[in-house]
Amino acid sequence: MLYFSPGVENLLGLTLDQACHDRRRLRQCVVSQDQQELSDSVEAAVAQCSEWEHEYRICTPAGVTKWLHGKATPKLQADGRLIWSGMLTDVSARKRAEADLQASEEGLRSLIENVQQGVIYHDPQGRIASANPAALAILGLRLDQLLDLSSSDPRWQALREDGSLLPAEQQPAMQAIKTGQAVRNVIMGLILLDRETVWLQVNAIPSFKNGQLTGVYASFEDITERVRLASELRLQASTDFLTGAANRRGFMHSLSREFERIQRHPGLQSCVLMLDLDHFKKVNDGFGHAAGDAVLKQVTYLMKLETRRLDAIGRIGGEEFALLLPDTARDEALLLANRLRERIERSPLQFQQQSIPTTVSIGCSLIELFDSNADAVMVRADKALYQAKRQGRNQAMLG
Repeated sequence: MLYFSPGVENLLGLTLDQACHDRRRLRQCVVSQDQQELSDSVEAAVAQCSEWEHEYRICTPAGVTKWLHGKATPKLQADGRLIWSGMLTDVSARKRAEADLQASEEGLRSLIENVQQGVIYHDPQGRIASANPAALAILGLRLDQLLDLSSSDPRWQALREDGSLLPAEQQPAMQAIKTGQAVRNVIMGLILLDRETVWLQVNAIPSFKNGQLTGVYASFEDITERVRLASELRLQASTDFLTGAANRRGFMHSLSREFERIQRHPGLQSCVLMLDLDHFKKVNDGFGHAAGDAVLKQVTYLMKLETRRLDAIGRIGGEEFALLLPDTARDEALLLANRLRERIERSPLQFQQQSIPTTVSIGCSLIELFDSNADAVMVRADKALYQAKRQGRNQAMLG
């Protein structure tokens, strides 16, 4: 060694004289486990006459262990000698940070691999880069089926809680990528590769390094059973148990939504029919309540045959029904009312070898722009219904 700067005293804990002239002591500073690699790196650089660069540990005479980064470049002198000049830098702080980061990453990796929640990592472009075993189990897919998929991939579709499609840019992971903010507790359904819909509760947490977005961790749990039960409870709360038609609550919910639609789009027309079975008490008294129930179910069935899928059928009282007819003018609704009335009249119920005739009276009304609420159209249709009854029943009247 020809020269060391004075900084060697703090770096190695040796005097300048010791560092330059006591090769044994200089070598003893190197941690024994790193001595062979250090020697090999020096010999390789010398043999190739190339730049030397290596990181290794030393232990100072005071017992302090440090990581050094060494770098030297050879230069041929005028007298033919090859002189290496370079620098030794204390990189202990960086090495400690790297060790801490590695331990943290290994701990995070172990945690992700073993948690029961599904975890998917998206790269900054939104493509799936990895997924833990729980995610694969919840989604019923292999890792190779997930890798490189993005939220906009046509092989899957996302749904909102109400069943409508959730666009790719509004899905949690993509929102987190776009905004750089965490997105929490989003309920969404996934239709994957012709499988049944899987319902998930999703959190998406963006990851940053040096202020730059590196990706997003999306964690989720399978709530399919919870969503199914909630859907069944909602259905039970809005459905008539006997006939399967909407109950009064369910029907009024549909009517209110249609009323709001008409208010937003004044050019549209929609109608409501109110139906009441004529002399229904005689059916219960003469044939029994089981026969009465069978009549109610048959009338509901006949109403379904005469209506469209977008129409709403409701049983709003004992023998009283209502029909919501979206995008239907008053004259079209009256034609349907008479067609339905005639079909019911032509279809007596065959019950325990007895024929039970049934007729209905119907009131019809258009949803008007001046209506203050959805109940107003029901009141008009109800008045038309009772006018039909007063005029002899088995009739359809406009209100």
